[in-house]
Amino acid sequence: MWTRGQIKQRGKTSFKRNYWKCVLVSLIMLLLFGGATSTSGAGDSTDDIMAEFQNLAMIDTAEWGLVLVAVLGVVGISVLIVAVWNIFLINPIRVGINRFFLMNAEQQATLEELAYPFRKGRYLKTVGTLFLESLFITLWTCLLIIPGVIKMYEYRMVDYILADEPELSPKECLRRSKDMMKGNKWKAFVLDVSFWGWTILSSITCGILGVFFVNPYINATEAELYLVLRNNNHK
Repeated sequence: MWTRGQIKQRGKTSFKRNYWKCVLVSLIMLLLFGGATSTSGAGDSTDDIMAEFQNLAMIDTAEWGLVLVAVLGVVGISVLIVAVWNIFLINPIRVGINRFFLMNAEQQATLEELAYPFRKGRYLKTVGTLFLESLFITLWTCLLIIPGVIKMYEYRMVDYILADEPELSPKECLRRSKDMMKGNKWKAFVLDVSFWGWTILSSITCGILGVFFVNPYINATEAELYLVLRNNNHK
């Protein structure tokens, strides 16, 4: 059995033991996963905006069809680029980050752990396993939101299993995560909720608090949760 307080205290201790490296990894996470978006043309005058609407009104049906095809093409290409970016780069880096915090739970980890999934024999298995995980979660979410959320918590430990036991097959990783999370999904959800206040404070500080405290604290806590569930599952 585990309690939220124990897991969070262990996470905070391991994070503070290797503070600056954890902060650096958190900054890398922010740069890769938290890209900000901007809106161009926000300063256009009302007259300019009205002129644009008048120009649009003059486009005939055939031209609207071409515009629609062009827009759909751009959207489709953008979605494809984002998917490829996530599947082949972001997901493996995410496993590397989790590997760092997993190692840091027992010793002062080095930044070399970030490259762990890219080493020979691990990369393609990591990519394939996380693709299957995302596919299953997406399919369940398309059916109903709640089953999708449940499936997301079932597969919560897949990243850590890949970081800890890379020799396991994709099917074994998914099954192992389901076994670990059996009876622990609600407690894991409550653990997530307990960080909402910190997340709000991080947003108020434009992410500064997130980089220097909240994000590494959460990641270190999740690594501790995996270790506890792994040990309980092996008993």
